Amino acid sequence: MPERLTKRQEECLRLSATMTDKEIARALGISENTVDKHFREVLRKFGVSTRKAALRALASDASYATHAIPPAAVSSPDQGVDADRVAGSLASTTPAAGGLYGLYARLGRWRTPGSPGVRTLAVFGWAIGGLFLLIVLTGLVGLVLGGTDPFAPTGGNP
Repeated sequence: MPERLTKRQEECLRLSATMTDKEIARALGISENTVDKHFREVLRKFGVSTRKAALRALASDASYATHAIPPAAVSSPDQGVDADRVAGSLASTTPAAGGLYGLYARLGRWRTPGSPGVRTLAVFGWAIGGLFLLIVLTGLVGLVLGGTDPFAPTGGNP
């Protein structure tokens, strides 16, 4: 029987099913080097050479059955991030699930770089907001400095 994983090592391993090291570090509030150190220890304790093999070992060990690992995470060929899986079962196990990173993870398709509709909406929204702000600021400056306009009628000779 392999050595027991610490809580943080188990968290890192579970999150690795759907997140990169950088995202895990951000979610847990630790450095990427610390995440890498946890993975080295996990691999050593399980006696495997890959994270997928460690995930399989974790999934097959009944003593770690507190949270299920999605079957697709263990059998999928890539280690890429799937926002929908992150927003699901694994995101709720992270301490930052209620914070800004949790909000970002729950955006799902809206944060995906491949959705041009979202980008277009954001660009037009920012442009209209900026234009509105510019009009308001120009009007305020005109009110404050309106009396100093050299071309304004003075009420003198017609």
